[in-house]
Amino acid sequence: MIKDLRAELGQTKEISRQIELYCELSHAHKSVNPRITISYGNKAIALALKAKNDTLLAHAYNVTGSGHYLLGDIEKAVDFYYRALRIREKLGDLSDLSTSYNNIANVYLDQGNPKEALPIYKKALSLATSAQDTARMSGTLINIGNVYQQQGKHDLALIYYREALPIKEKLKDRQGILISLTNIGSAYNSKNDYRTALSYLDRAQVLAEELGAPHDMVYVLRYKAASYLLAKQYEKALDNALSSMELSKIYEGKYEIKEDAAILDQIYEAMGNYEMAHFYLNLSKKYSDSLHNERSANTLAQERVKYETAQKDQENLLLRAEQELNLEKLEQRSITQYFTIALLVLVCVVAYVFFRGRQHQSRINSILTQKNELITHKNEALNQHQKVLTEQAEQLNIQKEKLSQLNTIKDKLFSVIAHDLRGPLVALKGLLHVMAMGKVPADKQESLFNSLVKGQQNVLWMLDNLFDWAKAQMEGFEADPKPLRMRELVDENLRLLMPLASSKGIILENKITSDISGFADKEMVRLVLRNLISNGIKFCREGDEVTLSAYFCQNMLVVSVKDTGVGMTPEIQQKLFGRGSYSSRGTANEKGSGLGLSLCKDFVEQNHGTIWVESTPGKGSNFMFTLPCVPEEPDEEERTANQEPVEQPQDTSLQLV
Repeated sequence: MIKDLRAELGQTKEISRQIELYCELSHAHKSVNPRITISYGNKAIALALKAKNDTLLAHAYNVTGSGHYLLGDIEKAVDFYYRALRIREKLGDLSDLSTSYNNIANVYLDQGNPKEALPIYKKALSLATSAQDTARMSGTLINIGNVYQQQGKHDLALIYYREALPIKEKLKDRQGILISLTNIGSAYNSKNDYRTALSYLDRAQVLAEELGAPHDMVYVLRYKAASYLLAKQYEKALDNALSSMELSKIYEGKYEIKEDAAILDQIYEAMGNYEMAHFYLNLSKKYSDSLHNERSANTLAQERVKYETAQKDQENLLLRAEQELNLEKLEQRSITQYFTIALLVLVCVVAYVFFRGRQHQSRINSILTQKNELITHKNEALNQHQKVLTEQAEQLNIQKEKLSQLNTIKDKLFSVIAHDLRGPLVALKGLLHVMAMGKVPADKQESLFNSLVKGQQNVLWMLDNLFDWAKAQMEGFEADPKPLRMRELVDENLRLLMPLASSKGIILENKITSDISGFADKEMVRLVLRNLISNGIKFCREGDEVTLSAYFCQNMLVVSVKDTGVGMTPEIQQKLFGRGSYSSRGTANEKGSGLGLSLCKDFVEQNHGTIWVESTPGKGSNFMFTLPCVPEEPDEEERTANQEPVEQPQDTSLQLV
């Protein structure tokens, strides 16, 4: 690639293409030699200034800053990054702005300030998303993962690294794939899972060798050394760390040398070679002091202040211009008002002259007034007619929306019937056919019969949910609240679901005491409990538990359906109670219609309660909902005091007229 770029540079005479080639050559040498990166970047800057091309000049500033950044020269890197940012702010290119904010955030992160870096990275991600630039989005996701990795939030870092990896693979960005694999391996090292770390780092090493990227190989070898150190394979750890150090010295990267010296210090200390450990400890401290000096931090702060000050000056200039424009408008308005007043005076004078000069003008005015009244009446009639038409149009729009909603419900019903109900019914038909043919061995008849019963029960529950949901969407529903004994209602559902739980080896437990009662519609609460318990069974594995409990809080009854199953991520939790339906397969490949939780939410809210979920991936979920408490009945004295006297009926006769 570098060879092709150099060949094209020697042939092209177009100055803008020459600048682009210098920038591409500068970028291509970032993983090989940052000094060459700076050299090509400076040539691109000189040509861009000569051509007065701001877009290419900003690009040249950016790649040159990256070269200084890789060499550990933070002051110059910050200077070039902010030069690029100022130009790109004027041009308004979202992708280029995202790149500049990413680079500035990188400096904050390397200076040990992740709190300052994170909002800048998120701004960069927002810009890249708005521009639909997937390459920059994936790079920013990796950088956000680095922030959480530095903060010790390794699981959160892994989420961002894994989100970036498939994007890089789709883009066929081999270096991006290499960086993602390396970062994932580092995160697993931080979790002391060196086996998983090595599986990712070995893939990264193969890719780094294919690409010929010594800078990336430095990180791969260092993280492999950390993995072997965790595994107490000290010789392998030492070989990888020394190889990484050799590449860092060739590459002349201060940050890389510092980190390699730190891992060598740990390895030699673990091997008992304290003399070499002390040597590399001093070397790491030397480069750390060089990188994290007060001057670098001050430079970054000064550049940021200058940038923000320039923005404020521009805002003040706009405010002054707006004030001047308002003054001009005010003067024009005053002139218009004076002219209007003068014109009105003139009209009054003319009207007075005509009134005094021609008495018959009054008759004409009377006729004109009558005509005006007639026109006014006609206008009012037209306005009334238009109002009626508008109301009719609104009614038509409402009817159209209702028809569209009913059509959506119909499509949903057909979809569920076609996919979610037809499959189980076909399976049940097959089982019945096999059993009717008498081809089932005696030892397997019981298991097939259990499968038949379970399938039939699932189809019935799915139909119940489907019809209840359809009725709620099309006709609405009204709750009929009554006192409920929660333990009895829960026991009834547990007896119904016990065969399903037993088939998966799941324990069901009711911890609700017999004295706890709520005030709600019994059938609605029964459906809510059945859906939540069956969901818990669906996402539990063998040996897991589904526990039901209840307690009172702030005059409300809180009911909990807690399981120790697979749990769910925050992203999935946000989808559960939305307006649409969300469904996923259970631990035994069970499938649902996606309507159960939506129906639970509607029924709980209809009974003046709320429903929510608390879940942790791998640790289970806790679905909770509230119901009103049973209202207290007034005592005998209150009832007597509140009773109104009843008037005794009198004998009356009706007279027919």
